[in-house]
Amino acid sequence: MQPGDYLGLWITNHFQWYVSYLAAGLAGYPIVCINPALQAKELAYALKKAKVKTLITMEKCGKQNFYEILKQILPAGSSKGVRPIQDSQFPELQHIIIQSKTTLKEFISWDEFQNSDVSTLDLDELNNKVEEISPESACTVQFTSGTTGLPKVALLSHFAGVNQGYYLGRFLKLHKEHKYVCLSIPFFHAFGLSVLMATLNYGATLVLPSPRFDSVATLDCVEREGCNIIFGTPTMYVDLLDQQRRLKKPLPTLQSAMVGGAACSPEIFTQMKSVFGLEDFIIGYGMSETSAASFTQNGTESIDEAAETVGCLYEHIEAKVIDNRGEIVRYGEIGELCIRGYTVMTEYMGDKEKTKEVLDKHGWLKTGDLFILESNGVGRIIGRAKDVIIRGGENIFPKEVEDYLDTHEDILEAQIIGVPDKRMGEEMCAYIRLRAGAKHTSVEDVKNFCKGNIAHFKVPRYVRFIKEYPKTASGKIQKFELVKLFQKELES
Repeated sequence: MQPGDYLGLWITNHFQWYVSYLAAGLAGYPIVCINPALQAKELAYALKKAKVKTLITMEKCGKQNFYEILKQILPAGSSKGVRPIQDSQFPELQHIIIQSKTTLKEFISWDEFQNSDVSTLDLDELNNKVEEISPESACTVQFTSGTTGLPKVALLSHFAGVNQGYYLGRFLKLHKEHKYVCLSIPFFHAFGLSVLMATLNYGATLVLPSPRFDSVATLDCVEREGCNIIFGTPTMYVDLLDQQRRLKKPLPTLQSAMVGGAACSPEIFTQMKSVFGLEDFIIGYGMSETSAASFTQNGTESIDEAAETVGCLYEHIEAKVIDNRGEIVRYGEIGELCIRGYTVMTEYMGDKEKTKEVLDKHGWLKTGDLFILESNGVGRIIGRAKDVIIRGGENIFPKEVEDYLDTHEDILEAQIIGVPDKRMGEEMCAYIRLRAGAKHTSVEDVKNFCKGNIAHFKVPRYVRFIKEYPKTASGKIQKFELVKLFQKELES
């Protein structure tokens, strides 16, 4: 490996991830953050797209067998990992390092690799090369969440990652006193990496409750380790609330929680503050292309603002909201949010056309999110531009309807999608998860709950009940999979 070569991490939340990430940073190897849930075809795409030269992974975790998946795409492997892998499908890939309790002859053993001798000369050379790494050098490669189509590959700099961690840590008040931080967000996600960088910068203790998100393990971890802060997506917090209502664990050390990864409803905000007795429930806004957060609440918001906004812009970052002609709209008006500053990606790796679509010559990144910027600098997220449903000429923002349905006593979570309709162009379908032990709630009950309380055109025409939503490994709900589910129903 030489500085600038790409090192892939295909691991769950584990010390192996943490150690490899920091080591790669010192050596000048950009880290390719690979979703541990990927299957053979998806992994092959990721390895080729990001030009991975060395891959670090593990044998298995839960139902995911990393070794067997690797054997599907690399049946020959390499002879005891000694010689480089030679496979025409993966011209850049040379080595795979795998953690296993047994010897896997095709690949390099993580334990042997970790325990290998390092000379003083090697360390001297490393220290000299560190000085050659510039702030603008590539640090991490983030795949977009992949909720639609093939994921793009965002290239992020050391400058972006370090400063993201610095300012996130200040929002979390890590600079004021030592904190124990419980991280359920995956490391491979930009949100998880920003927390890693924040804890590293301020010397907070980072606690990993489980390899993948587990609501019970998270609550046990907070209780056992005395954690002060937790992190999650809205869906993770729905599950945590559900478990805590049943388990009623004493969590006196827990002070605050932060949510990101998707839009958060006021109902989740209210319930988290109430059920967990939190001092702060912090809502943020960000994306992979901006190294995670760009907006975060700072604790000065009113109750209404705290429940319905994403807070203020990070220091030294610029934001503007534009209409479909690219013109800036007035404060309080809806438009597409654009971000410019140190957190913005360098480019979509190997994709000049996609880069030009979202990143202009002045450095403005088009987020694709509908947004309102108030005159006091506070931001409100309305939803994804592509998710807007146009029913008979009326624009409907799914988040507004989802937030209302979340207030129903029997509804755990609601997701709204647009479905084709010959007469209206589009109609709405609500996919609903009910609370455990909820009384029987029918389609008509849901519609009656809406009638007279939201505009008639916002009442979902279709209502479907679902036990679990299709999600990415980072906890984002894949609405396009719900659309496919509805289409299959129509076809049958």
